[in-house]
Amino acid sequence: MAGRLSRETGQDTLWRQGVGCVLPGRWRNRAKYCQARRKGGSPALAFSCLWLLLASQAEAKGTEYPLQYGEAPENGAVALELTEAAGEYTVADGDCLWTIAEKLWGDGGRYSELALANRETVKNPDLIYPGMVLQTAQKGYLVRTDAGRGGIGMGEYAMDMPSGWTVGYLESGEAFANFAMSGEGKIACLIRDKEAGTVRSVEDWEACAERIRQYAEENYKDSVQDLKFEHYRMKGQEEVYLYSYVYEMDMQEYGMEGSYGWNICVGMKLTGHIQAEFVGTSLANYDIHGSVRYVTASFEEHYKEGDEGAFTVNDSNMAISPAVEWELSGMFNPFPWAEEYFDALARRAIGTKQGSAGEKQIKK
Repeated sequence: MAGRLSRETGQDTLWRQGVGCVLPGRWRNRAKYCQARRKGGSPALAFSCLWLLLASQAEAKGTEYPLQYGEAPENGAVALELTEAAGEYTVADGDCLWTIAEKLWGDGGRYSELALANRETVKNPDLIYPGMVLQTAQKGYLVRTDAGRGGIGMGEYAMDMPSGWTVGYLESGEAFANFAMSGEGKIACLIRDKEAGTVRSVEDWEACAERIRQYAEENYKDSVQDLKFEHYRMKGQEEVYLYSYVYEMDMQEYGMEGSYGWNICVGMKLTGHIQAEFVGTSLANYDIHGSVRYVTASFEEHYKEGDEGAFTVNDSNMAISPAVEWELSGMFNPFPWAEEYFDALARRAIGTKQGSAGEKQIKK
């Protein structure tokens, strides 16, 4: 059975700041400095000081996890193979495979990949016609840089963790996650039994993505920017879904000018019996999108024959809250969580105890 978790997971071994950020020991003095400055400083100084504290965690660039297209990595590198679930391009006047590859991927030299993927349609790579529909789904590889470090294993499942990160919990206002990875960014984890509603929600991913887009537009029009979606298949036909956006905070509400932006990426992988969901956040100088994709893709289920009827991961109390229902049945709704997390973070920094939960209705 999976180990039980609590909101205090990891507190004995990790230094925890009051806003729920798990900080390595080397930042303790800076945290105390910021707390001291907040006591008598202006709201702008207080928040700027907290911002400096959080940014300090990402001063080192850290390990990043780009999706590498083309040939599989060599030199014995362990890699995860992801194939885009869909993609089409209609040939226009003046196109050739080189210009199409350059337009799609920024590298005309990858025209041979287009030719190979469309060999049933394109008999001669030098001869294509306007109106032809080419399949453009790409195959990419994530090098498992941290596979040899052991990652996180919980009996029924395992997953990699970005290099140098730690495990703890996050808490800010009414928002918390009792199992989270922390490093240059934060990744809140939610592992549970696969729900039939989730399978129905993502059955048509394009329609699902449109519903997420509409929800964000209706409820977070001024704060959710640059919303993007991805869908991959892995060996064994396991599905990986991601969407990312920038969460813009209007600082006038907190007595300051301008805005602050946070990168957010949501990942979900469906295995035979489990749905693993991840919500990652970071400042703009770190690729949280790549880290969430890496963790999500690395997740694997350890189901054994004979476990029928007994296999479950719901006996752990892993949770992310607030868990606000929305029309996408079975899927965690990250938007209210992010709103509460960052709103409470800002209000704590400037000394205002009341956060978003007490001032505005959480959107459903």
